[in-house]
Amino acid sequence: MSNTFGTLFRATTWGESHSRALGAVIDGCPAGLSLSEKDIESYIKKTSVFFNFSTSRREENKIEILSGVYKNRTLGTPISLITFNSCADSSEYLKLEGVARPSHAEYAYYKKYGIYDPRGGGRASGRECIARHMAAAVADKIIKLTDIKISAAIIELAGMPARTKKEMELAVKKAEKIKEEKDSSGGVFEITLTGVPAGMGSPVFGKLSSQISSCLFSVGGIKSVEIGAGKDIAAMKGSRANDSLYFDGGGTLKYASNNSGGISGGISTGAPIVVRAAVKPTPSIYQKQATIDFYKNVNREIELKGRFDSNFTPRAMAAAVSMIRIMLADNLLQMNFIKF
Repeated sequence: MSNTFGTLFRATTWGESHSRALGAVIDGCPAGLSLSEKDIESYIKKTSVFFNFSTSRREENKIEILSGVYKNRTLGTPISLITFNSCADSSEYLKLEGVARPSHAEYAYYKKYGIYDPRGGGRASGRECIARHMAAAVADKIIKLTDIKISAAIIELAGMPARTKKEMELAVKKAEKIKEEKDSSGGVFEITLTGVPAGMGSPVFGKLSSQISSCLFSVGGIKSVEIGAGKDIAAMKGSRANDSLYFDGGGTLKYASNNSGGISGGISTGAPIVVRAAVKPTPSIYQKQATIDFYKNVNREIELKGRFDSNFTPRAMAAAVSMIRIMLADNLLQMNFIKF
């Protein structure tokens, strides 16, 4: 089980949904960067998106820096971060120990390790992402030394387009109706990166597109990833799909289109990098479902009780953005792009 991401800027995350605490250890962060617990808490508050459909579980997310920082400056040594769970309720989960909740990870974890943590989904829970946000808050200190900008938006919700304010209102109404039916829904989000320097990514197995896909697929619930025109490019002719290059009147390189999504040959071109990801409906629903008890090897029905998101697209998007920040910081250091 891999819990470490990165080559030079390496983030190791640890902890389960209902464990005493969760945290991250960051190795390879340069010395001299301004960093405080308030910086990390502020980042988490901004990126932990609570939408209409989120769980009623509300953690304080108070962060403690255990090492790697002195007088609010990074030392260049490993940075250890921790937050303690204060709002976990394991009672309903413990009643279902040995029962496979449909489309959850309990059975898969059990088959791999011979043991699993039934409390809140264990390490497969969305709560695990708090550690990613901690690491991303540190990575963001590096990214802010560049011209890179990251924006993200939900473009589809509950099977409906959501790019405009009006579309979003209608999509939210549909998702709320699904919630009232004790069911769940999914969505699609889009992330755009501007200001990424040309030359990021390494052929052939370190392609930037591969790294981005790895980032996003590491987030629970994401089932597909597209870059640029994505699957639609398969229906295009080459004459339309190709991104023509030209110099403008000032001699600046431009692209007539961006079907490649800012990446060619697995290397950034300097054009905006556009990524989309599809998020599955929340598997925890309040309806009766057929499943198995894999401790007793019998079929059974379950009707879940507890605190669940009816749509976790916003939270998956926030986690994906944090993973991309960690990936970008790592690549910037590999390129020796930033001078400290």
